[in-house]
Amino acid sequence: MTKPGFLLLLLAFAGTPAPDTVRASSAKIHEVLGGAAGYIDLHNTGATTLDIGGWSVQACTGGAAPVELATMPAGSEIPAHDHFLITAQGFGGTVQQLVVEAIVGDGELLLDRRGARVDSVGWAPSSPCRENQAAVSCPGLAQARDAASRDTDNNKADFGCVRPTD
Repeated sequence: MTKPGFLLLLLAFAGTPAPDTVRASSAKIHEVLGGAAGYIDLHNTGATTLDIGGWSVQACTGGAAPVELATMPAGSEIPAHDHFLITAQGFGGTVQQLVVEAIVGDGELLLDRRGARVDSVGWAPSSPCRENQAAVSCPGLAQARDAASRDTDNNKADFGCVRPTD
């Protein structure tokens, strides 16, 4: 391969993040409640609307790799400082922006449309979804960040147990 050809190939790969690369984003997994009536609350902490069409959420279920839970339809957006709610079929609340069968696993990954990790939470020490230390397990409760969705890339520090949001 010629030097110019190699340089173009190198530049092409430089702009493509690896699937487990964490991309800087204003989107955060704000709150999660697992189960058939559960939900995942995504929060846009930024000052502009965020286009999440084509983004996905994957569940860590104890297997070797996470499994696809949901893909945001084209045109899905989160307005500045607002939320996007992914709910399980048994969810009893009034807001349901995207419905899935159930919120499963011991953690969740938020991936952008290129497959790069944007944010994640895991509550089992072995979960590949966790960031640094696993969040504390909250049987019967939801796991949530503070109101600003503070993110230190350490699930144990960032998430606490809260009563589920209606």
